[in-house]
Order: sequence, then C-alpha cells, then structure tokens
Amino acid sequence: MKNTSFAISYTVKNEARLLASAVDYHLASGCSKIYIFFDGTTDNTKELIRVDERISFFETTMPTELKELPSWIVNILPWWITDMDVRKRINTYYATKMAYEAGIEWLACIDPDELIAPYLNQSISSTLTPNFLSKIEDKYDQILLRNLEFVPTTSETQNPFKEDALFLNRFPVTETIWRYSSALVKRLVRSPRINAWYEYLFYRIRFNNALPRLMKNPKTGDKIPASYFLGYSNHKSFIRTKCYDKYNFVTHKWIKHSTAPKNIYSGYVLHYDLFDYKYLIEKFKQRSDHMLLVVFYFRYMLALVARDCTDEQVKQFYLKYIAITDKNKIEMLQQKKILLRIDEVSKFFNRI
Repeated sequence: MKNTSFAISYTVKNEARLLASAVDYHLASGCSKIYIFFDGTTDNTKELIRVDERISFFETTMPTELKELPSWIVNILPWWITDMDVRKRINTYYATKMAYEAGIEWLACIDPDELIAPYLNQSISSTLTPNFLSKIEDKYDQILLRNLEFVPTTSETQNPFKEDALFLNRFPVTETIWRYSSALVKRLVRSPRINAWYEYLFYRIRFNNALPRLMKNPKTGDKIPASYFLGYSNHKSFIRTKCYDKYNFVTHKWIKHSTAPKNIYSGYVLHYDLFDYKYLIEKFKQRSDHMLLVVFYFRYMLALVARDCTDEQVKQFYLKYIAITDKNKIEMLQQKKILLRIDEVSKFFNRI
C-alpha cells in the first residue's frame, strides 16, 4: 500500500493568534506529525496548542555536529544568529530527517499564516491530503503548491481562518510575462525602487486599473508602489523525506545539492498574509532591522509604516490600501475573475 503520510514543520516566533488553529486544521486534514521550533518566542503560543502525541516542540538551537551536516548548512551557519530564515532552513532539515526516520513519506515547511489546500472546494477530512498525495507519481520528489493570497475585507478579525475568505486568482500567462519582463528590468536597472514601480505599472495596465496598488506612507507622504501580490507569488512545497540529504532547502522549496529534485506543480497553499492591521504591526515589529531589506522594496516600505506610524495611522492605511471593503468593488473583481471565494476553510472552522 502506498505511503501517503505527511508531516509539517514550523519555525515560529510569537504566533499565538494563528498557530493553534493552523495545527488543528492540518491534523484534521490528515497530518501525521507536526514539528514546531520556537525561535525566541515570548508569548503563550505553546500553551494554546492542544496536547497531542502527533505534535513535538523544540527550541531552535545551533547545530553542533558539524561533521554530520551537509555542506549547504555548514556554509550558512555564520548567519545563524542574525537570520531567522537560516534557522528555519536548518530546522526544516532536521524535521525532514526525523520524519524520514519515523516512516513519514512527505514533509512541508510552512508558516502559521498558511494552510495547505490540495483542492480549493473540497471538505476538510482526515483523508483530504493523504488522497492528494496518493495521486503523485513515484518519479516526483517534490510537489510545488501554488500560493493563493488572502484579501481582507475588514481592518480587524479574531481569526481569519473563520472568515468567508477571498483570495487573489492566479494568471499563469500574465505571471510568465511579468516574471521575464521584470527580470529584464532588474538586469537593466539595479534599483529596487524602480523595479517596484515597474511591477506596479505592469499589473495596473494588465487589469485596466481594476486593482490599483499605489499606497502612501501616512507619516512621510512617500508613495509606495505595490505589485499584484503583497506577499510572495510563487509556492511552498512538499518533499519526499527520503531525499532529505540530497537537496538544499531554501525557505520555499528544496533545490539541488548533490542532485536536483524532480518537481510537479499540484495543489495550493492559502496564504493569510497581512490579514488585519494588528497582525501587520506584529509581523514587522518583531523582525530585527537586518531582515528589513530594501531589495524587497514594497515590504521594506510597508515595514516603515508598521514600525514608525501610530496604531491608528496604520489602521487607516490598512483600510485605505490593503483591505477591500466596498461590496461593489468586490463583486466587480469577482466578475473579472481577479478574486476567488474559497469557503471550505471557513466552513471547517465554524463547524468545530
């Protein structure tokens, strides 16, 4: 019988608002094991998570057995103290190794604001994700789950997973043109600010101004051009755990180390990024200064708003530029297939 068991790895800091609910969701969808690495957590996240033998807790610790580590980990260790992504990459390596030793076939590294959705409109059950994994041919080592970005409709919510949720649709042809043209602009003009303006104008023209994304810092008045996606536009992944020593994990997926993985695109991850204004503030204020890289221009400018403005200023900024509260506009964006309504997650959380 085909092994369709799967595990999830988290590296988290102060995620009391989301992690317990995300854990409940994935256990309900058939997850066999969840590895949670606390990375400097000071809130009560751990106390909110149910007691369950399928959940294991760890503190992020620097690897000491250098001779047993793959070279890609040895190479990034100098940044272990300063870079959370480095710690996440190493934690995921260990989680994948533990899952393999436990006989678990697949592992996904995701964040607390992400939910794996193999299918967009199928009820949540213990067979949901295992059935999805059973359909993956043995020749594939990695499943790339396309990201769908949450679109908030209010400034504040207790639990976004319970909301009647809207997400940005994906347009593969548009994204291909954008990816290649954006890469060309970056080669010609090495300016994150200009690159951000190009991406803003590209999508504004593509959708005929249906979803304008030009924002303004309420404190400085600086204009903030945003792309179609406010978070990331690519994917997260499932990896076969037996391959843990062959590949290099780079936050979103595994890439070549001793060999390259064979990939297939299938399924989705629902990304509840910036689901309300308070989470926006929490998300950026807990990040150290070195993580606010100007190379990610929009996120850098968003961080300045979150860190430098008053809470009320951030709330009004959020309502004006990030949340879509106008019902007529929502209806128009749905008619243009820009917004998708995905109900199964909210149905699940409102049942339990």
